[in-house]
Amino acid sequence: MAADEFDGADLVSAEVLDCSILQILGQLPGKRHPEFVDSIITLFIETALTLLADLTDGVAKNDVTALHHASHALKSCSATIGAGALSARCDELELAARAGSVLDAHSRVEAITLEYRRLEATLIGRLATRRAAGQRDQIGSPVTGHLRAVLAVPARK
Repeated sequence: MAADEFDGADLVSAEVLDCSILQILGQLPGKRHPEFVDSIITLFIETALTLLADLTDGVAKNDVTALHHASHALKSCSATIGAGALSARCDELELAARAGSVLDAHSRVEAITLEYRRLEATLIGRLATRRAAGQRDQIGSPVTGHLRAVLAVPARK
């Protein structure tokens, strides 16, 4: 991935994602392919959607343990791809849940969800940019339907 690939990206994108982390991941030994980073993004989106559902369920059931586990996992996944703002929001919820009580759990999960949606838009924009540049579409996980709908990618036969 070229360093200037994200030139022209708005400030919101820069705030939600440190693209240099994705560049580093794309340069791991044996993984020097843009498709590898696309796979990481796709796996992240798939995992994050599951964890967001777990957070929502934890709020509905007032389950502090579920909130702790889901926020911890999402914090780690987010940090791994360079999503510092989302990771920080999850860290706040994790610390509160670890203490045993989460005040305003609903609003905290809403804030995490909003931050995730900002990140998701940035990540999907990256995938769409690569696709528009004529590079191979390597999206192939269970989240494919979600991404195809957003990217308007016709289903493979």
